Amino acid sequence: MLAALILLMTAPPRVPVPQPEPAAAPSPAPAAAPMVGGYAPMSHTAPELRKPFRAAVAAITPAKYPGARLLAAQRQVVAGTNYRLTLKLRDGSRWQAVVWHKLDGTHQVAATTRLD
Repeated sequence: MLAALILLMTAPPRVPVPQPEPAAAPSPAPAAAPMVGGYAPMSHTAPELRKPFRAAVAAITPAKYPGARLLAAQRQVVAGTNYRLTLKLRDGSRWQAVVWHKLDGTHQVAATTRLD
């Protein structure tokens, strides 16, 4: 036993061998990262959508109470703001409307498209 103890005391110290670090997984791009100049999703319950929603419904149908619901909304910042809205009317038709909120505060419907 004394011999084993002497061998341990005289043996050179063990130096840890550096191990290569594991390759880092590529970080995924944020899911909601908006593209510069592109549309970004937004909550369809945002208060700022009231006026664009009313403008879009008025452009789509002359009915006084069309029973329209807002299904989805996207926003694009330009010289003002474009809102791309997906609507469903009481008759079951689905529409997409682009409403431009101008810098002077007014709203202009730029396009309407029936989706079904």
